[in-house]
Amino acid sequence: MIDTILLNLPVIFFLLVFLGLLVFCVWYLKAFYAGRAEKQKTAEAQRIRHGGESVLEWSEPYAQGDPDREFGRLVVLIPKRLGGDAARFYEKGVVLDAKRLPYSQLKDVVLMEAEDTMTIKDAIKDSGVLWLYPKKGSAIALRGLNYQFDNTVMEAIKNGLGFRS
Repeated sequence: MIDTILLNLPVIFFLLVFLGLLVFCVWYLKAFYAGRAEKQKTAEAQRIRHGGESVLEWSEPYAQGDPDREFGRLVVLIPKRLGGDAARFYEKGVVLDAKRLPYSQLKDVVLMEAEDTMTIKDAIKDSGVLWLYPKKGSAIALRGLNYQFDNTVMEAIKNGLGFRS
């Protein structure tokens, strides 16, 4: 009897480790999707407040510039570090380079805040990113290396779109 248990000990150990990993994966995915569902719920509540339209809520002063025919009034202008172009956040959509994305097509907005760094190597590693995830297509990134990145402005944009964390 003891010989059989000792021979099967590696199999029993493997099964216990496998079961533990499986339980961890299920727990992690459940927590991940619960957080995403909560963000979607707040974004949907904001849409309902605005009559079903996805709008950037903004309490700061509005940027100066011409309105867009499709997206309305210019809300925030984030200039590039080099060159004359900028990311333009309008009331109902964003224009970033040649990409145009209405807020109604967003499924998630994620902010990775920039950190104050001293060296160029750390600046590359610690630069901030505002990720805009559309319902279809690839994600659009507003990176601190390319744009004049301000954590408070980016957080206000994320929250103004209803994707509070």
